[in-house]
Amino acid sequence: MRIYPTLPLLLLNVCTALKPAPYFLTRPAAINLPLKMSSSGSPSSSSSSKDDYYANIKTKWAEGYPSSGKINDTWAFYKECGYADPQATLRSMLEPVDFTKKRILDYGCDKGEMLDFFCSGIDGVEGHGIDINDRAIKFAKQKYPTYAFQAGDGMKIPYPDKHFDVVVLISTIKHIRYEDRAAVYAELNRVANYAFIIEADKTEQKQQDLYGWTFYNSNFGKEFEENFARPVKVVREAGDILGIYECKKYV
Repeated sequence: MRIYPTLPLLLLNVCTALKPAPYFLTRPAAINLPLKMSSSGSPSSSSSSKDDYYANIKTKWAEGYPSSGKINDTWAFYKECGYADPQATLRSMLEPVDFTKKRILDYGCDKGEMLDFFCSGIDGVEGHGIDINDRAIKFAKQKYPTYAFQAGDGMKIPYPDKHFDVVVLISTIKHIRYEDRAAVYAELNRVANYAFIIEADKTEQKQQDLYGWTFYNSNFGKEFEENFARPVKVVREAGDILGIYECKKYV
């Protein structure tokens, strides 16, 4: 969402073959390109260490992603991918959230456009964003000085327990290695009351490679249900799964 990616901040997504690389490294989450499977076609540990993997992503993200920083480009891209009314769809997903704390965290915020979109629709809410891309964070701080942004890989979220009403992740989970997911889910459950997630509506756990990027795909619908307390609202559109999940009270 940005044209955007977001890794944890792995943020990166792919939707269409109509745009040449690296423009397909964006949201929405659906991916319609022919991908190269891992040799086993099943989940496997990364050949590199965790630190090497995320350090490599951080460098590639900063050097190779031409995020426009314009929200209208984001909506045009969503529509190109098949969303009928992306603004209405995304806003409606947050309707079940009880904003008692008045805080939103965008986990993989890129240049901040989507965080601003969500915050602008809720009176008095604080916006917070984290992303692995230092350059994107620098841009976000300049463009949106009223929000709090910081760079980091997202393995640890530097906020107190249950600090946020909702944490937003758009096309982020697929960039987190299988072996790191449990720790990330624990952090998401710890800092928020709800999680709003958009991912490609995949049904199999298969590691896929695309132009040097690795996608750790999964049966995301099942995975999200297993790692949060319960699904509150789940819809499917344009090859994506969009879900609001209640976070666990104790992790």
